[in-house]
Amino acid sequence: MSYLSLLRQRPVLVLWLAETLSVFGDRFFTLALAWTAWQRSGAVAMGLVVVVESVPHLLIGTFGRKLIARFAAFRALAAVEAVQVVIVGAMPWLWPSLGLAGVLVVIVLVGICDALTGPSLAALVPGMVKKDQVRQVTGLMDVSNRLTWFLGPGSAAALLPFLPAEQLFLIDAATFTVSAVAFAWLGRTAAPLSPAAPSHEGDGPADTSESPRALAVLRAHPRIGCALALSGIGEFFSTAWTIGIPIWLTSQLHAGAGAYAVVLSAMGIGAVAGNLLTGNVTFVALPGRFPAAYCLVWVGRGLLLAAFALSSSLMEAAALAAAASALVPLPSISLSAEIGSLPGPQRLRVFTADSVKLHVASMSSMLALPALLERAPKASFAAAGAATACAGAVAWLAARALARRPVLVKEAGSELARR
Repeated sequence: MSYLSLLRQRPVLVLWLAETLSVFGDRFFTLALAWTAWQRSGAVAMGLVVVVESVPHLLIGTFGRKLIARFAAFRALAAVEAVQVVIVGAMPWLWPSLGLAGVLVVIVLVGICDALTGPSLAALVPGMVKKDQVRQVTGLMDVSNRLTWFLGPGSAAALLPFLPAEQLFLIDAATFTVSAVAFAWLGRTAAPLSPAAPSHEGDGPADTSESPRALAVLRAHPRIGCALALSGIGEFFSTAWTIGIPIWLTSQLHAGAGAYAVVLSAMGIGAVAGNLLTGNVTFVALPGRFPAAYCLVWVGRGLLLAAFALSSSLMEAAALAAAASALVPLPSISLSAEIGSLPGPQRLRVFTADSVKLHVASMSSMLALPALLERAPKASFAAAGAATACAGAVAWLAARALARRPVLVKEAGSELARR
C-alpha cells in the first residue's frame, strides 16, 4: 500500500497532518531556543539547554514506565499538547522575567511532555491500521521528520531577519494547538492501545500487563534487542556527520557556509528519497530480512562514514553525505515497524527504551566526539565509520546466535507473562 492510499483513511490523514505541522513547529522551537540562548546567555547556555531537555527523557523512560502507560491514549496526549501550548507560548515573556535558571525549569517541563508523548504516539500509530500496513504507516510518519529536518530550520532562518527569534515560539505554540485538537478528535475515533495482540515471533504468550519491563520484552524478542543495541552504537558515531561536516568543510576543503548549505540540502534530499523507497518497496520487509538487512544497512552506513575521510571536493562530500542519508530511513522504519508489530503494552515499553537509547547516545556523543573531530577530523571519520561497520557485523552474528536458542526465548516469554 502506498502513502497516498494510507492518507485516504481519515484518522491517518488527520494524524499525519497534525504531526507534520507539529514537527515543523518543533524545528522552529529548537532554532529559537538555541538562538535566544546564544544571544542572551552565551554558548554555555546552549549546551545546558540541550542537556537539561534530555534529562526528563532519561528519567521517565527509565523509571516511569507506569506513568507513560497512563498517557498511552490520544485523549491524554491531547491534554499534554494543551499544556505545551501554554508553556511554549509563554517563552517570549518568561526568558526576560525569569532569566536562564527559570527558563531551564521550563525546558524541563517541555522535556517531560515530550518524554510522555513520543513513545505513546509511536505505540498508538500501528494500532490505527491493519497488520500488513504497519510498515507503510511507519514510513509515512517518518517522512515528516525527513522533510522538516531541512525545511523547518531553513524556513526559520529565512524568517529571522524579519521577526524576533522569540516570535518563533508562538509559531510552535500554534502547532501544538492543532495537535491538541487532532488528538482530541482521534481519541473519539481511533482504537485505544490494545494489550491483547499476539507476539509476531510466536516465542511466548502475549503480555497482558499494562507496563511490562523493557528487559523482559527484549529477552523475549532478542532480534529487536540486538537491533536496539546496534542503533545505539550507530547513533553515537553518527554525530560525526552532524558535528564533523562543518569542521571538514572548513578545515579540509577550505569552504564556507554556502558549501555547508549544499551538503545539508543533499542530505535532506537523500533522506526523503530513502524514505520513499523504504516505505513503499516491499523487498526489504520480506520474512527473514530482519535483522539481517537491518544490520547490513548499518554496515553500509559505517563504510560511507569512513569513506568521507577520503573526500577531497565539495561534490564528493555532498555525494557521500546524500548516500549515507538515503540509508538512514531504512533501519529506522524497519526497527519501528518490527516494534510496532508487538502487542500494545510491549511496543509502548520498547519504544520508550528506544527513546532513552537515542538520548543517551546523543548526549554521550556530544560530549566525546566534537573535540576529537576538531583535532583529527580524518582519523575521527575513519574510526567512527569502522566502528559502526564492525558493530553492524557483530550484531548480525549475535542475532543469528540468539535466534538459535529457543529455550531461553521461551523462558523470557514466561517471565514476561508472570510480570
